[in-house]
Amino acid sequence: MHGELGDVILAGVAHNNPNYDPGWGPFFAALVVIAGCVIVIAGGAVSLGMRRLEGRRKWGDHAVGPVILTIGLAIAGLGVWLL
Repeated sequence: MHGELGDVILAGVAHNNPNYDPGWGPFFAALVVIAGCVIVIAGGAVSLGMRRLEGRRKWGDHAVGPVILTIGLAIAGLGVWLL
């Protein structure tokens, strides 16, 4: 009949390769890695800034940079795992 597809498989719907990669997954995983690296750099900058800070510092001031750095490493590690 006119207008029906019947047994035709559309190329955009079906793939013969069972390991077909949708394409957007690695892109977003790379964005997660980049965001994690930016947070790692920020954590390093905060750590260095706290070291150079003059005056009285409390013990909690020294923990801020490494905590931010650890969070960034965890996010970057998640992105690498997703790749």
